[in-house]
Amino acid sequence: MIPTFVEPAPPAVSPHIQKIEEYVSSLGESLGLAKTRGGQERMRAGYGRFVAWTYPEASFSDLCLCAEWLFFTFILDDLHTLKVYDAPEAWAPVQRRLTDIINTGEDPAPARDRTPFTRALSDLAVRTGERLSPTLHGRLNRHLELFFQGFAEESENRFRGTPPGIESFTQTRRLSVGMEFGFDLVELSQDTEVPEGIYGTGLFRRIIEAASDVVAWQNDLHSVHLDSKRGDFHNVVIVMQHAGGISLQQAIDRAVAKVEARVADFLAAEEQLLPFLVSRGVPRATREAILKVTAGMRQWTNGCLQWYGNTSRYTLPGASDESDQQHAHLQVLLPSPGLYIPA
Repeated sequence: MIPTFVEPAPPAVSPHIQKIEEYVSSLGESLGLAKTRGGQERMRAGYGRFVAWTYPEASFSDLCLCAEWLFFTFILDDLHTLKVYDAPEAWAPVQRRLTDIINTGEDPAPARDRTPFTRALSDLAVRTGERLSPTLHGRLNRHLELFFQGFAEESENRFRGTPPGIESFTQTRRLSVGMEFGFDLVELSQDTEVPEGIYGTGLFRRIIEAASDVVAWQNDLHSVHLDSKRGDFHNVVIVMQHAGGISLQQAIDRAVAKVEARVADFLAAEEQLLPFLVSRGVPRATREAILKVTAGMRQWTNGCLQWYGNTSRYTLPGASDESDQQHAHLQVLLPSPGLYIPA
């Protein structure tokens, strides 16, 4: 069993679950994923169901925004491990291009190098900017940059060929799991916003970092056998096994204990939040909204675990699927990384 937050009731699920699954399938088709077997398999992984579990309170229009962002970031998570991009010098221009698209809503690459994916990402960036306040929009974009930075650090580690140390891994994994961005979408889904004066405090940072570690390490526990088969050492279990010279099962046991400890850290910090907000003179309605956001982080985490039990994303590949598991079907979504050199 993967440790998680104990709640009095099962995690909620959006009433739009079927509709949003159809919406994401349509999005995948518009990007060209349905043209390949690998793309079809990715579309059957249930990314619409994923956001229905993680953002259950969102209106359908907001759920669509959340679904597009999560679907695109899953794609980018797959894309950056392709051999053509998986080197620091290869990923860097792609990262700059993606950051430009997200920050401006425009693809800086020549028209001939634009694809349905980059056009859709540009459109999503514009619609997100129209939906969010400038403050929350700026924060979300900064967190996406950190997400891409995590990819770059993982590529550097793979280039060196050895797993990072525990502390270095923890910092990089906290970036590459993308949960600061994912939790920004909790605020979007609840139609609220944590004031910057609270968001940047040490207490709220402890809450976010603990929740991010829980999500990252739960994912690692769920996918350790797939990561091991692929030879990807960016997994808390594999890093601990390498660092300690211990068996896989011993490393799994230690990873379980680490998740339990971070769950406890989150709950301890969350318990301090209400008196802290009162001491800062935060109005009651705002206090309640902030506490609802942290509850949404717990919902996100438990909803994600529900999805793990119903998705094919982490299924071990058969011998005939090895090349597909390197996500080669996604290479059509961006042209060769060498084609875009920003001014």
